[in-house]
Amino acid sequence: MSTRPLRIALVSREYPPFFGGGIGTYARWIVPALVQAGVRVHVVTQSYDKTHSRIETDGLTTVHRVPLPPGGSNWTNATARFSVNAAKVLARLWRTDQIDVAEFAECEAAGFASLLVANQDRPLPTIVQLHTPSEQLLVLRSLASRTLDHKLTTYFHAERLAMRLAHGILAPSQFIADWAHGHYALDRCPSVIPYATGPLPPAPPPPPTDQPMRVLYAGRIEPRKGVESMIRAWSAVARQHPDAKLYLAGADTSGAPDGGSMRAYLQELIDDTNSPGVEFLGKLSPETLKEHCAQANICIIPSLWENFPNTCIESMSSARAVLVGGSGGMREMIGNTRAGLTFVAGDESDLASKLISMLNEGAHSLAERGLLARTRIEYMCDPVRIAQLRIEHYKQIIDHTPTQSRSKTHALMNIWKGFEHTSHGGSPKINLPTLDPMVKDWVENEIDNSALCKAAHEETSTC
Repeated sequence: MSTRPLRIALVSREYPPFFGGGIGTYARWIVPALVQAGVRVHVVTQSYDKTHSRIETDGLTTVHRVPLPPGGSNWTNATARFSVNAAKVLARLWRTDQIDVAEFAECEAAGFASLLVANQDRPLPTIVQLHTPSEQLLVLRSLASRTLDHKLTTYFHAERLAMRLAHGILAPSQFIADWAHGHYALDRCPSVIPYATGPLPPAPPPPPTDQPMRVLYAGRIEPRKGVESMIRAWSAVARQHPDAKLYLAGADTSGAPDGGSMRAYLQELIDDTNSPGVEFLGKLSPETLKEHCAQANICIIPSLWENFPNTCIESMSSARAVLVGGSGGMREMIGNTRAGLTFVAGDESDLASKLISMLNEGAHSLAERGLLARTRIEYMCDPVRIAQLRIEHYKQIIDHTPTQSRSKTHALMNIWKGFEHTSHGGSPKINLPTLDPMVKDWVENEIDNSALCKAAHEETSTC
């Protein structure tokens, strides 16, 4: 007698061909991994043509693209409207017995509306997947608004409430699992299952030994990615290795202290420190980025805070040695191997020291590190293994949902009080995340620089 396949709903605003960040990349690879394991997957995502809803079916994958109704164009408004529309799709799928469990990202509170209107007599088993909470992005000054206003406070409460109402929480790294457990005072620590990769192509050969040593940064040119500390550190690196090259591949952002181009701001720092060998490549196509990665000896991910970044997965998959910031899950990705080194996030002196140390090893040693990186990530993010771990977790949540309490009265009342306080015009109030000392110093220095630049602008209009 055949057993019907497990049926899940994955709610994600980002899904191919429309995705611009880590959540979309996660969805891109976990869906085929689960389908390959025999799971029927319903993806609920945004219809970016904004005109009509549609359903696309391909084997065990069904994609429900929902449009956003007319409304404000700002970020928090759009995400709230998506949450409401996604809830309608989920309610229909659950009511017609087409799904067994639903998964949401914590970022953007995609599951907020679904969880609020859930049928308590027959609750839909739900899981929240941790990526990077929006309040953490605010603390790292990576949101469009850098002010904790009423709108953002309500938004952060919605993310927290979704986590409280879900039956399970998953994390790709022990780092963010422990962080969330402490910061949100969760009943228990989230379960840890790494992200899955797609099928890995053959690793490119090591770069030519007769070329100057190359270091590649791939990612948005924004403050929380640690690009400023990387540029400031490069002058010390260049003194030891004057022929070395640093390439930055990624789109510019308005993350400079004055709210302007971050790339232009970094280029001014290069001029001030007389750092040779730095080249900005702009946003590259995946194919061109792979070519640059194949030419690199080291891939650097200097982020101030990361969960389990796809840039590190891709660099290690390409058999390249990595140098990574130590505030986040990348330390776990390297593990106890020689795949790469970590430095104190935000500490330009430590970054320079570790990068010089790696360059001193030479091309052959770095190539050996790269092979270890490839082996490490192949096992850690193997899609077959990750799919099985997730299936086991889904089934565990499904089996225990009927007996779990949904009230969590004390925690929920505290969150509700936050909503009520904000709705009555009270000053925004929420215990925002704390940062590692070096990262905190960097962020506070950025705020000081922003104030100075604003003052100079008012006086001279040339900043």
